[in-house]
Amino acid sequence: MSPPDMETDSAEDTLEITEGAAKEFRHVVAQKGLPDTTAMRLSVKGGGCSGFEYQIDIEVNEADEFDIESVQHGVRVFIDMKSEFYMAGTTIDFNDTLMDRGFTFKNPMASGTCGCGSSF
Repeated sequence: MSPPDMETDSAEDTLEITEGAAKEFRHVVAQKGLPDTTAMRLSVKGGGCSGFEYQIDIEVNEADEFDIESVQHGVRVFIDMKSEFYMAGTTIDFNDTLMDRGFTFKNPMASGTCGCGSSF
């Protein structure tokens, strides 16, 4: 396991977690009283309005055998190889405005998105 401040592997080559998204994730982890080693698990599932849906989960276990692992802005990030294929080049950010609060996904591979912002 890598310490949270050390950059590792290559998920950061595949996708980017902004400082705002990392800050919000760290905030959620702290609110839940989880250890600092808690990871953000990113995946793509079938479903949603447009066919695929982004998913962010809290992972307290170690990475699976087929995960790509990185550390970005002090947050451990896990993504499985299948989801990585669909999320290549994606930037994950966090909006905190009166009209829009939540994680956002900017995916150059998506041919279309839905108004909900979490499916493509």
